[in-house]
Amino acid sequence: MAPGDLSHMLARKSLSDLYRIRETVDRLITDRESGEGVVEERRSGSRTYRLELVYCGKGCRGCPHGPYWYCYWKEGGRTRSRYIGKILPKEAMQI
Repeated sequence: MAPGDLSHMLARKSLSDLYRIRETVDRLITDRESGEGVVEERRSGSRTYRLELVYCGKGCRGCPHGPYWYCYWKEGGRTRSRYIGKILPKEAMQI
């Protein structure tokens, strides 16, 4: 979804929906920053691999989903991430 699409979709939401969305996003950010939901963590060189439980933000009964592997690294002064999937490939752990 393009950023403009998201803005357009949010602009049509009611104020109460926007408050709920904000609470969900704030919780997701806090969880990600605190490492909550991290089942396992492995390091390989400058990369960190985390097996994480993920909240979809839709308020579904199946939350959290996963766990799923993500890769984190620093690039240009920013932390970058990439979704890997349910299984961590062996080559991802080679140093």
